[in-house]
Amino acid sequence: MIDKQKFIRLKPLFMFFVVYTSVFILFSLTLKFTFPFLAGFLLALMIQPIIRFLKSRFKFKQNTAAVISTFIAFIAVFGILFLLGMWLIYEINNLINNLTSDIGMLAKPINSFLNHIGEYINKINPQYIEQNQQELLKIAQSGAGIITTILSSVLSFLTSIPAIFTMFIVMIFSTYFFSKDMSSIKSHILSFFSQNTVFNIRSASHHGMSLSGKYICSYLLIYFITFLETLVVFFALGIPYPLVLSIITGIADILPVLGPGTIYIPLSFYYLIVGNIFKFAALLIGWILITAIRQIIEPKIVSSSINIHPLTMLAAIYFSLVAKSFLLLIYFSLLLICYKILTQINVLPTIFESHSKVADNINSN
Repeated sequence: MIDKQKFIRLKPLFMFFVVYTSVFILFSLTLKFTFPFLAGFLLALMIQPIIRFLKSRFKFKQNTAAVISTFIAFIAVFGILFLLGMWLIYEINNLINNLTSDIGMLAKPINSFLNHIGEYINKINPQYIEQNQQELLKIAQSGAGIITTILSSVLSFLTSIPAIFTMFIVMIFSTYFFSKDMSSIKSHILSFFSQNTVFNIRSASHHGMSLSGKYICSYLLIYFITFLETLVVFFALGIPYPLVLSIITGIADILPVLGPGTIYIPLSFYYLIVGNIFKFAALLIGWILITAIRQIIEPKIVSSSINIHPLTMLAAIYFSLVAKSFLLLIYFSLLLICYKILTQINVLPTIFESHSKVADNINSN
């Protein structure tokens, strides 16, 4: 017989799963509209210590402290984004110019590469290469054209000043108003709940900030490791633009399935076409090693930082890879973090009872 008490005990977990999933779907659908306000609210939360410091040390009023704190935060944000954006625009321009101007230089290496294939593979008709050289060259040019289009799209996004400027203006004002009224916002929200619920909410927020910080830092560490590994590989092989390509590879590590292969695979096949077999093989081996290292360290780093079982994190990563969805990885990761927080403050029951509770239930029966 099925123990109904087990299902009754887990009923809050099912309700939590339904509510969390509904909220996440709504959040995903409305993010493009709510992003500047959400970012402003999160920045307002982050600068609260600065506001408290200015009020206690310099006796500033709430409005003045909020203005100064918002100004400091966005000077730092704008400064970093401006320098990073200008650098990326410069590097992407160089890459686009090189891809556009040097595409004709690939004709000779492609012909040589195809001739070598024709020599070593007897089943291929020798006339095939001569008859289809132009078509194959067009395929290579179209592939480079796709890369150029992608880079041009990124460049156009970086140079779309009006949209980005408007978003930042909205974010600045939302940060100011949220930071100015943060105390009243918190008090109004908490006034709807009992003292016990307020205590649980505060405990959950403290645990949430701690676990979220550890989770974000763990993934930043993983991407930084990928960046360093790629930088070493590219410097050792003499790959041009090693720094910018390493940064792009670290960012591409966020993508499911290919990850760093988004950079490594096209780059390795470029060196195969130009006849540099050593760099072709070295890049493929480097990609395989970096991917293997990431799959080994990711569950350990993430699970150890937020004290979640590595198999659970491995399952979340696997689901996102199979579904080819980075959003699914965020969904499962936040689900595990929320579950961990709410079980630690005893708001939700754990899926499996502890050994002591199981023994107590057996003894009582």
